[in-house]
Amino acid sequence: MKRGSKRKLGQLKISFSMLFSIILIIAFLAVAIYAIKFFLDQKKCAEQGIFKQDLQEEINRAWSSDESSFVFSHTLSKSLDYVCFINSKEGARGNTELYNDVLKYGLTPETNMFYWPLRKACKDARVFSLEHIDIEKITEKENPYCIEVVEGKVKIKIEKGFSEDKVLLKKIFKIS
Repeated sequence: MKRGSKRKLGQLKISFSMLFSIILIIAFLAVAIYAIKFFLDQKKCAEQGIFKQDLQEEINRAWSSDESSFVFSHTLSKSLDYVCFINSKEGARGNTELYNDVLKYGLTPETNMFYWPLRKACKDARVFSLEHIDIEKITEKENPYCIEVVEGKVKIKIEKGFSEDKVLLKKIFKIS
């Protein structure tokens, strides 16, 4: 290398205001992403709460009538796989693993409905108690009795016979 030649090094000169602007942009993006995630989670929780409330209203309507049979259809989060009904006073029949998992989430003797998978349901709305349903009959063969959520939609047949004092909830089977 020659003594007289000047060696030029590439330097990146960023002013303080430019650096501060970049940091602010990153911070705003992070806050925006957090806010969007928060509101999407709130939407999911609202859907789950509305589903439970609408289902209870339809059960009450069937319960107060002499005889009833209709299909209740509602939209739920696509992250949920099942809406399940459980008789927490009885032992498991069918899916013992599912029953034991649900017991970890604070079931009370009054609890008779939950969303599955529990980890994808809202923390405050994982398990519920519905009134006027014949949980013994619903879970007679399967306990818990689960109804599949297909592409974010669930359909439940609500029935009450003339001589019955409680409402039955049943799966809708697809006929191919």
